[in-house]
Formats: sequence, structure tokens, C-alpha cells
Amino acid sequence: MMPLRLPCSFRTNCGNSATVEKLHKGRNFSNLQEIALSLWWGTRNRCNLYGVFEMTPSLRRYAVSFAWLAAYIFVSALLFAVDADAQGPSTQSRAAPPKRTHGLSRAHRHVSSWIPNPAVTAKDSYLIVDANSGRELDSDQPDSLRHPASLTKLMTLYLTFSALDSGRLSLGDALSVSSNAANAPPTKMGMTPGGTVIVRDAIMGLVTRSANDAAVLLAEALGGTEEQFARLMTQKARQLGLTSTVYRNASGLPNREQVTTARDMAKLAHALLRDFPHYYPVFSVQSYLYHGHPLENHNHMLGNYPGADGLKTGYTAASGFNLVMSAVRDNRRLIGVVMGGDSPGQRDRLMAELMDRGFATAQQMNLSPWTTPRVPPSARYAAANFVPGTAIPDAVRVGQVVRAEPAPTANALRSTGSIRVASTAATVPTEAPAPAVGSWVIQVGSFSDQRSAQLALERATSILSDLTRTHAAISVDEVQMAQKTFHRARLTNLSQAEAIDGCKRLEQRKIYCAALEVTAWNTPDAR
Repeated sequence: MMPLRLPCSFRTNCGNSATVEKLHKGRNFSNLQEIALSLWWGTRNRCNLYGVFEMTPSLRRYAVSFAWLAAYIFVSALLFAVDADAQGPSTQSRAAPPKRTHGLSRAHRHVSSWIPNPAVTAKDSYLIVDANSGRELDSDQPDSLRHPASLTKLMTLYLTFSALDSGRLSLGDALSVSSNAANAPPTKMGMTPGGTVIVRDAIMGLVTRSANDAAVLLAEALGGTEEQFARLMTQKARQLGLTSTVYRNASGLPNREQVTTARDMAKLAHALLRDFPHYYPVFSVQSYLYHGHPLENHNHMLGNYPGADGLKTGYTAASGFNLVMSAVRDNRRLIGVVMGGDSPGQRDRLMAELMDRGFATAQQMNLSPWTTPRVPPSARYAAANFVPGTAIPDAVRVGQVVRAEPAPTANALRSTGSIRVASTAATVPTEAPAPAVGSWVIQVGSFSDQRSAQLALERATSILSDLTRTHAAISVDEVQMAQKTFHRARLTNLSQAEAIDGCKRLEQRKIYCAALEVTAWNTPDAR
């Protein structure tokens, strides 16, 4: 067998000899094409398998070229796909719009169609006042119209506190949750339509979480509908001297017609301090446990500003970040209002700066120290009754009272101060001495002069039923409150049912009153 002979042992031998020899001749470029073709065909025909290895550098260059081409095609395809994805959702949304959500409250539907109120020209304003004297210490546009947002709930709470003391509501009353309340937009406590929530939980949901569902729940309980309750809110605002405030809902959700001023909000805060000193401490609660879940207070000034002890925050896009607060320092109390903040932090920093300046100014002016108002006789609860899990004292629930025997009625008339009632055949209530312990009274109000108290009683007795007027006796007595003398107008010696029914009749005629049981502590000279 002959030994295997490699046809291409060296690179210079890969091809025919004649062609190689031509390459070593002189510079004869005329035969270059012939040489190239000879090398190519010679390599194909004679090198066979081994000649391929000599062409490896050329194959590598081809492979790199193909790789770059493939990369270019891949990147182009990827960019095209991304562009298609970017355009896809808008096309899809036009072809198949999302389903409309049902069951939303009217207030929530109104948010999407917000139309600015031309009377509200800006968001920001502030006011700092001394709570004792009402002296203005610092301000910027305090009388310009602004949107209150959840500061609205301060009036909702004012009317709720009033209903507690008048007997229309009790802390333990279970209020039925309507679909309007359950579907209120956040923030909310979380209620189930057809379920119940007790009054205490609803109040604390307003104070801490600023729950919109709780606002609707209380509004419907007191006004029948939220719209009717908003009218009562505006009416009470006028009675308290809030001349620029208009309410359209109980929560503060966006409504272009719902407006107020920083001055009006300061007046409302002062009214809460003055009229409900027994309930005011609930504004300092920083967390309330509801069904095992804490409701955190949005007012972070409570834990960050020395002396701060209430009241309320608020926010909508139209209002900015609002805050009404009160604080005590060096035995002086200030009320501060900041509206239209850019953020919660900026609002709180501004409030702290304004309050610091206010306290310094109050000290320089040597303003009188704060005098805590006395708890009114109409108070039925204390702040301690709002602690979750604590027992709620027995209280009268309107519509669920038991007829009690009439309390003894005094027969003798006093020699002075008797009044006449505009009535034809009805019995005129007599003016009696101090009522008996255990009897009930209807308190119509406290007035700066005796004549106004008598006129209020005259109007009230004309509205009562004949039976109630037969049992009632009138009473105008002097009480001292906040270093001032007031004349308290009351119809006394009534039964529990008569007092509550009579107060309901009066409130239907827009005369606000309180049905109270006489005890030794709320009537010191009671028999």
C-alpha cells in the first residue's frame, strides 16, 4: 500500500505550480485576473477537504458580517414591537371602554364633573385668634371664600353633640346603614348596607379617620337625607355667626357651592369649645379602635405641637390642605386656621410658626388667661364615655320611652315674672319653684336678659300639646357662665315622655331645645 500523500502540505503549494511561479515573476499585472482565477479553481479542485482550513480567515469575516446583520434585524424587530405595544392600549381602550362602576354616591359622581366656583379665587388663607377674647393676632385673607373640605365635619359634629344633649340621639343608638352611607367615597370606616353602627363609633370615625360614610350616616339619622341635613347645617351656621359659610353636604366632599372662610371656621371651633366642653376632649384622641382596627387621627399636630388638643384637618384638590386647631400655652388658648396648604407637612409647619407668633403676641399684649367653660346642665355624657369598650350610660332613646307618671306640679304662682301665652282655650303653664328631682324639663335656651327668655318660653309653649301645657310650669333662672350672667328658660315638672315629645315638636318648628332629667348636680336647688 502506498503511503498517504497530502496534496496541500504548505500554503504556497495549495494550487498548481504554474500559477505560483507566475506570482514570483516580474511585475506583470496584465495577467492578474488569470492568476486569481487559477488560484480559486486550483484550490477548489486540488485542496479538497484540507484546503478549507486554509480559507478559514475568510469564513470568519463572513460569519461576523452575518452576525451583525442578524443583530440589526433583531433590534429593528424589537423596536417595532415596543412601538406597537405603546400604541396598543389606547387603541384597545377606544374599542372596549371599561365598564362603569355602579352604586357610587351622588357626591362621588360629582367629583368627575368639577366646575370651579368663580367666587373662590384662591386656596390659601389663615387666621390666629385668642380664644378667650376673640382678639385677632395674625391673619391673611381671613374673610375670603375658600372650600372647607373635611372641616365641614366640625359642623356635623356640632349638630350631633347637640342631638346627644337634647335626647334625640344616644351614644349607644344603633343607626341603620343606607346604601348612600356605605357607598360614600374614602376615607371611610367601612360599613355594610343594611348593617348598623352605633353613634359613638360614628362620632369617633369622624373625629379620627374623617370618615365620609360616618358623616352620611349621622346626617341621615338627624336630617332624614343628607341634603336636608346640609340645610340644617347652614341654618346653624347663621345662628352661630358664620355669615359666609354654606353647606351642601355633611362630609366636605367636593361641591362648588360649599364655601366658608377662615374666620367662620375659627368661630365654629370657638362654639365647640364653648357649648360642648364635655365633648371637646374627644378631638385629642389620636387613635380609636373600631372592630379591632385602629382609626388613626389625621391631625398630626396633636403629637408634634406642644399644647395642641384638637380639632380637624381637611383636604380636596380644590381646597388644598386645611387645618383648624387649638392649643394652650401659659394658660392661654389660641385657635388657628390654615387653609390651602401645599402639603400636610407645609401646612403643619406654617401652623406651628403662626401659633408660636400668636402666643408671643398674646403674652406681649397681656391678654387674659383662658377660662374653661363650665359643663352645661344639658350635658348627658362625658368624654370618658367615648372610650371604646366602656359601658355607655343608660340614655333615653327617642321613640322608645315609657310613659311615666307626671311629677308633682306647684299650684302657687310667684308674685312677679308671670307671663301670658297666646292661646285661646289652652291652659297656660304656671311659673313654679325649683323642679323636683326625678322630673323632666325642656330647656329652651339661655339668654342675656330676662325678657328674651320669657319671649322664648312664650313661643315654645304655644307649640306644645294641650296635655303638656297642662302639666308644665315655666322657669326663668339666672346662671353664671364664663363670668357672665345668663337667664335660662325652661319648662319644668314634666314627665320623661312629655319632655321628649315636646322637644321634638319644638325642633320641628326650628326651635332647638334639650329634654333633661332633673338631678341634684344639674339643678343645685332642686327639691
